Amino acid sequence: MSVSKRPVIWAETEFFKLCFRFVLLVVLVAGFMCSVSMAGDLTGRQVMEKQEELQKADTEYGEEVMLLVDEKSGSKEKRQVKRYAKDVGDDLNRYLLVFLKPADIRGTALLTHENADADDQWLYMPAVKKMQRIAQGSKKSYFMGTDFTYEDMEPEDIENFNYTILKEETVDHVDPAKECYVIESVPANKEKKRATAYSKRIMWVDKETFSTLKVEFYDRRKRLLKTQKSFEFENVTGTVYRPKKTIMDNHNKNHKTLSLVTKRTLNEPIEDSVFTERFIMTGKHIE
Repeated sequence: MSVSKRPVIWAETEFFKLCFRFVLLVVLVAGFMCSVSMAGDLTGRQVMEKQEELQKADTEYGEEVMLLVDEKSGSKEKRQVKRYAKDVGDDLNRYLLVFLKPADIRGTALLTHENADADDQWLYMPAVKKMQRIAQGSKKSYFMGTDFTYEDMEPEDIENFNYTILKEETVDHVDPAKECYVIESVPANKEKKRATAYSKRIMWVDKETFSTLKVEFYDRRKRLLKTQKSFEFENVTGTVYRPKKTIMDNHNKNHKTLSLVTKRTLNEPIEDSVFTERFIMTGKHIE
């Protein structure tokens, strides 16, 4: 009896060993495939970090025509603008926007200094010849009759927001159509929640170039307030893409701001003095 039982026990043992090895192999393969899949997937924050990495420039200068359209009255106002931007180190930037036309606002300027915490902004009005500091609580206000707030004129600070990928979607207002990450952005801290005019933003980011093609802005009651669309992207240099045309559509005010870039240069020398009060107060900003 004992002799006849041994082969059976041995066979059962080998069978269970074989099963265990097979299950272990399946688990290892599944784990490997999962890790490969996860390595290829990006989080919302990683997408925004990638955008920051690929789309930054040492300096940038641009000229554009801006058109303000009141859809209720049908009135249109044309403006001419120039912009300066410079990376001053530690991932911090300086920005200057100057109105050149029409004559009644010529020389009006917005100076922005990006800081590690809150950014500083000053508005220069030629009529009063004074730099007016924009208070944090005033950054929700619209800038010079456009559909952009002072907050919109600041650079994206990814430390102040939480980003979540909602889905992937094709955007067809550009040609050719682009596959995009659809990312929800919400304030990450109490200070930003108090300072911002938006409960959230939904952004469509091109999966290939990591350029933002579309943004929806939602008010504090989570109602759609504005939609920004960018068109005619061009590869300016290296990995840097910029739109030639941008439209901000204010659904609440039935008003639009259109911007058409007529000139743009990247990585050409711009003096630090351009981003100072003295440069503006002496009138050099309109030369």
